[in-house]
Amino acid sequence: MLGADLRGIRKYFPENGVEALSEISFDLHPGEIHALVGENGAGKSTLMHILSGLIEPSAGTISVDGVERRFDSPAAALRAGIGLVRQHPQTVPGFALWEDCVLGSEPTRLGIIKRSAAREAVRDLSCRWGFDLDPDARTESLAVSQKQKAAVLSLLMRDAKYLLLDEPTAVLAPLETERLFDLLLNLKAAGHGIVLISHKLPETLRVADRVTVLRKGRLVGTRDAAELDADELRSMMFGPAENKKEEPPITMNEEGETALSIRGLTTRLSGRPLLRGIDLDLRRGRILGVAGVRESGLETLEFATAGLIRAESGSIELLGKRIEGRGAKAFREAGGVYVPADRMGIALAPRLSINDNLSVHPLSRAHGFLSPAELWTRSRAVMEAARVAGDPKQTASSFSGGTLQRLILARELAENPDFILFSEPGWGLDAASRMELDRRIKRLARAGKAILLMSTDLDELISLSDSIVTLRDGLVSGRFARTEFTDTEELREAIGAAMIGTEVCLDK
Repeated sequence: MLGADLRGIRKYFPENGVEALSEISFDLHPGEIHALVGENGAGKSTLMHILSGLIEPSAGTISVDGVERRFDSPAAALRAGIGLVRQHPQTVPGFALWEDCVLGSEPTRLGIIKRSAAREAVRDLSCRWGFDLDPDARTESLAVSQKQKAAVLSLLMRDAKYLLLDEPTAVLAPLETERLFDLLLNLKAAGHGIVLISHKLPETLRVADRVTVLRKGRLVGTRDAAELDADELRSMMFGPAENKKEEPPITMNEEGETALSIRGLTTRLSGRPLLRGIDLDLRRGRILGVAGVRESGLETLEFATAGLIRAESGSIELLGKRIEGRGAKAFREAGGVYVPADRMGIALAPRLSINDNLSVHPLSRAHGFLSPAELWTRSRAVMEAARVAGDPKQTASSFSGGTLQRLILARELAENPDFILFSEPGWGLDAASRMELDRRIKRLARAGKAILLMSTDLDELISLSDSIVTLRDGLVSGRFARTEFTDTEELREAIGAAMIGTEVCLDK
């Protein structure tokens, strides 16, 4: 039998006494897209980590193309044709993209790497599948969406037949999502089997052939996607009672004094989308959304505001203090905190313990001795605020993306900030968790916090923001006040048009 087949998979973590998976069966056929969905903590990533060789099951069997397998590493799974693109792909700093893609499987002659041949192979495969990636781009300059494409390309370079994609569309704008889906459909037509983990249910149903639902580590069922709609799927994920839960809306407070003022911000950094004279203003008590595809300069603006990169010219004033060119420390000392999209690169160190990751801010302020007991107590308090169970000694990489997002948010809000920079805050969160986070963000604004929200998710921006700015080619291409649009779909179309360059009337 061709395909990947898991039977009776169980995973128990003795270090925290958690049974993450219980008697799960799942299969993937060649030439199909099989969606795997469930709320945060349902066991989706754990199951795919088992299939891709990152962790071993406590019980159960894995067969690939009719042969029973036992994977003790991702390399062993890849030799069987299975590769995983994680929610936060990691690259080697200082490498060119082509070097990162062939790392570990470089073409050689007499022990010498054939660099030209390797580069051309990456370029040719990128062109064949329509990735639109520059093989010479430096890995540190890649946006998150580009890293995801590079990770898929790396697997295809190694002849992976079965691709496991964890939240690949989470940080993609609608046009980018359509391009990715075109790629997935082409891969499917070429005989690849694809597992798609996603919380975006309508788009998932549109592209998937089958859907498997997990809840709290157990199998709810597998259905043909054509038989389901998004509401039925939510009921399978959360149960009818929780699916019907509604809460009253939160009203925003009046805007206050200016919290963030950006004037003439210009950057020209090699390998990174530039910014050209950006002007932005944000007042206390308000949420300003910034929309754009990842190559529009969105991530560059995010990093420049947080002090992670220097601007060539222009000014950034945060809560009355000039911070441009003074680094991330000046951003924090002015009263800002940052919840980045890159959770496993910027926000957290994957190999360090949760305790170490949650202790970073008090340690950075300490001028004397801080006892380990104090830090441990603080980490426990942050985990409790995030409603995360487990041992603070566990490494960050052992937690799911949704859990990490809650931990990062709790860590940053423990600083009692007046300004919060969010980038893709809903990435990796299920519907219930996203609703809870949305309400929390609105409460923060109602309490007088100023919130700058960077996102490629238009639904997220529209539901949260008081006003929205769009970027295109490093310029502000549109400014939209939420109150000027009574029709959400009209606003969505206007924002989308401003992002991709279609003519649109920006003044209503």
